[in-house]
Amino acid sequence: MVRSLLLFFLLLQPAGLFSRLRGYDLFRLALVLQFFRWQSTALTTMVTLYQERSPMLLPVPFGIDPERYRFIEIFLYGPYGMVIMTGIAYLVWVRGEAYATIRPMTFRKTWELIGLCFFAPWVPSLLLDALLVKMGLGGPAIIIPWHVTILAIEVVLTSVGLNAVFGIPLPRAVWLGGVAGAAFLVFAGLLIR
Repeated sequence: MVRSLLLFFLLLQPAGLFSRLRGYDLFRLALVLQFFRWQSTALTTMVTLYQERSPMLLPVPFGIDPERYRFIEIFLYGPYGMVIMTGIAYLVWVRGEAYATIRPMTFRKTWELIGLCFFAPWVPSLLLDALLVKMGLGGPAIIIPWHVTILAIEVVLTSVGLNAVFGIPLPRAVWLGGVAGAAFLVFAGLLIR
């Protein structure tokens, strides 16, 4: 219950929460939440997309049959999502470590921050995604703007968190948040349809 309230507070007052949680170790929580994010999407939205045969924005890579590709996504979406989050955390850590002023920037703490920032805004999207796809509105024209909006919120939270937790100057924190968002777009957008 307390952790749920912390996530809700994260959306309403991220700077205050990040400042208070600077000393807490929430790495395991971030891992569990990200695993939940990716597996829940696989078991709801991806299954619905497979059943409804929703259109894809980009053609399926490697000449794989689109129906087979959707089926494969159901099983590989979760592990692939965890790899994406690890890659994003690593990229932000490597690019931001030299700018940390409040506390040393570790990979573990960076993963924790990225994991929390990329979880909280996603929560409302799970139900809406499944609903949109079920209603036949899961095409790129509706889903893409919705997901870009969620990603923008995740980028802002990441930027605020990098500034509050590590003391990274705001312009650099915004740049790093943008790097995280761009990496997410590239790795989630190119292979996930």
